[in-house]
Amino acid sequence: MITTDALLLIVGAGPAGCHAATMAASVGMTSLLIDPGPTPGGTLWQIGHLTNFPGYTDGPSYARVLGMAVGGIDRYCTYLQGTVVRVEPTDEHVRALLADGTSLVGELLIAATGTHPAKAGEASWITCEQDFPTLTSTTPTNLGPRTIVLGADRPLGTWLRAHREADQNLMVCHTAAEAYKVDEVRHDARVQLVQVQHVSVAGDDPFKVRLNLADDTQRVTEADSVVTNLGNVPSSLSGLAVGPDGFCPPGDQHPRILTAGDLTARVGQRVATAVGSGAGASLALQARFRHQAV
Repeated sequence: MITTDALLLIVGAGPAGCHAATMAASVGMTSLLIDPGPTPGGTLWQIGHLTNFPGYTDGPSYARVLGMAVGGIDRYCTYLQGTVVRVEPTDEHVRALLADGTSLVGELLIAATGTHPAKAGEASWITCEQDFPTLTSTTPTNLGPRTIVLGADRPLGTWLRAHREADQNLMVCHTAAEAYKVDEVRHDARVQLVQVQHVSVAGDDPFKVRLNLADDTQRVTEADSVVTNLGNVPSSLSGLAVGPDGFCPPGDQHPRILTAGDLTARVGQRVATAVGSGAGASLALQARFRHQAV
């Protein structure tokens, strides 16, 4: 006989995972909320400016509220710092295997691991010898006066609004596929937009950057700092059903597993949709297996 550690295992403590835990508690389901971070909040801690979630102007302020909410349901929910690397569902239970060798068992599981920033080495149009920090993880004090931004994903506009005092010259290198994303920053005097076919970065202090431009010409420049802004890729788990785009749709999973939040699809990646997705996943699993409220 297998002993369960909790009725519900929740992997990922961002908005989707935390709301899955609080909704589960409201209907009497015990849960383990598992995340690599020391406190709930996930990637909210990295969002410096929040405009599409009422009541909050930045991610950390909302992360702190989620932490208090999880702390308030400690009768039902236990927070566990750890990294889940694989899930193994059966007809009777779901096992979650952690990187340190720990094995946890629940009757049900919600995967809300979200996405993570793509690295420069994962982009086919970038050649480099090292990893670079993400734009969203930096502040103006971390950057030199000449900064190369690799990629024109949406967080660029968020970063500029959050750091209106920044006086760096940001050379934003992007491909034709990203051209539609740059309209909101096109008129910011701190931004120089450069459409490229390929970028090569070598050296350090300063970086030597070779640009193969969209018009088939080349340009060589130097930069004090290089950061990435390439968008996010799904943080899938071994054992989940994965679609061709790398995301994990809820309807494709084992009956005892649901995915929630940004992990489910490329579209609709917003804090508000993650909140509803996580809460809905708990209710859906409760109804599917007829677990009754206390």
